[in-house]
Amino acid sequence: MKSLFDRTRVYAVAGEGSVSAEGADGIVVSLAENGSLSLKEDCGYDDFDALCRANAQTDAEILLYIPTLDEEQRKLLAHCAIRNAMWNRILFVSAAHKTLDALKAEYPEARISPVCDDNMVRPWIYAAYMGAPAYLMEAKEILLDADAWGSPTVDRAHNANVCIFAIGADDEDTVKALVRVGCDAVLTHDAVMARGLVW
Repeated sequence: MKSLFDRTRVYAVAGEGSVSAEGADGIVVSLAENGSLSLKEDCGYDDFDALCRANAQTDAEILLYIPTLDEEQRKLLAHCAIRNAMWNRILFVSAAHKTLDALKAEYPEARISPVCDDNMVRPWIYAAYMGAPAYLMEAKEILLDADAWGSPTVDRAHNANVCIFAIGADDEDTVKALVRVGCDAVLTHDAVMARGLVW
């Protein structure tokens, strides 16, 4: 199987447990549960604006996990991204689907990705309905139905023109299996390891 991208992308998860980010296509960071923009614990930046400024001069993408946010918080987030010319390189990822819906309604060009949970029988249809180019799923769940010929989950997502991003790709066997079934991106604490398998 083949990724919808030119190759499977590698995103480095910032924070506790991180081994390396070198060679990654982008980074994965999270907002605090209270919605504050403090990311210092995760990636060394005081706030989201500083993170955007630091990455504006690179070609890195940011996968940003967001909790439930009110209108003012969403506006602040969007303005930071737009002001630093990072808007098209940020994927807003959340299990708070109402927040994603509101963000998309307020900023139709926003790139969003729902997080797949146990209640989502057909997450690719839900993602397409939301206007999301991708959805996030646990690597083990993607590989649960995979065999030597691929993964029905990946096939169905690709048929809907939706990418699958896999979290939990922290060992060589998992990364290799995800690449083999055509997963579009792996989120890993060890980007050097993953990049060595994805080139």
